[in-house]
Amino acid sequence: MSEEYTLIEASLDEKWDKFVDDSANGTIFSKSYYLISSNVNYKLFYCYKKEELRAGIAVIESNDKKNLILNDTIIYNGLMYCKPTNNQNHSQQFSEQFKIQSFISKELLDLYVDIELSLHPSIADVRAFLWVNYGERKPQYNTKIRYTTYLDIKDFKLSKSLEDISIYAKSSISRKQQIRYSIKKGYKTVEADDSELFIDFYEKTMNRQGIDIEIHKLNSMKNLIDELLTRKVAKIYCSYDENGQLGSMAFFGWDNKRAYYIFGANDPARRNGHSGTSVLWDAFYDLSALGIKEVDLEGVNSPHRGWFKLSFGGDLIPYYEVQLENK
Repeated sequence: MSEEYTLIEASLDEKWDKFVDDSANGTIFSKSYYLISSNVNYKLFYCYKKEELRAGIAVIESNDKKNLILNDTIIYNGLMYCKPTNNQNHSQQFSEQFKIQSFISKELLDLYVDIELSLHPSIADVRAFLWVNYGERKPQYNTKIRYTTYLDIKDFKLSKSLEDISIYAKSSISRKQQIRYSIKKGYKTVEADDSELFIDFYEKTMNRQGIDIEIHKLNSMKNLIDELLTRKVAKIYCSYDENGQLGSMAFFGWDNKRAYYIFGANDPARRNGHSGTSVLWDAFYDLSALGIKEVDLEGVNSPHRGWFKLSFGGDLIPYYEVQLENK
């Protein structure tokens, strides 16, 4: 407890969703329908300065509620700040955010044993976490830097040729070739409204690579996909080659800020084709037509996946995973 700030448990309701939408750090991954459909043990808090709401935090608890954990489907969580208040200047905003982060990081120590958070890329200052118990033989936070890529897609909807698209000029030579080949050969990307098609394709894709997916994970994926489709904040895209064979699928969701690549699958038997490129490139056209200006391809943290996603010409964006290290 602080004389200046208080942390109060929040309900997953319309007020929470509005807070997430209004926060520059809020994403679809902290919205009520996403958390409920992800089948995770979520916990929410508001941070007040006296009577004024100044921040919130969304976390995932372990089954015994003693620890905070990460989850593959919750790409970003943790701290979200409110908009600046009382005409704060740039320096004052940094100062307040530091105070809020310092308060919350210490409060979490009293609530949980182990702590893991995956902060949104817009939170660049994590000093308050790192300075908890600084120089003492007590539990301390450390950070792991992760990366994603953001793509500017706002010019797709007005483009008349590939050269009109800014990220095409920034794409790698091989990605440009793949884009042109997919167009020349007549690859087609269509929408699917059936989650069963995606789940079946995803499972078969994993099995062909010798990976067995537990049934509860597939059920959780299906529940999440169905809920986002029902709320019309997501689409499934399917890419077919020139012979009408399904090669790749991608599932995108979006909020009031950007779209996010959430799930995807590619038939390894067709890895020499162009569907992996086509399904994303064509999705960008459709998402842009919806008025979405930016796409987060959700992680470039493994060699193959990283090079592939970055080859589309987006910006490399760092973000932090914060972990409590008990000594």
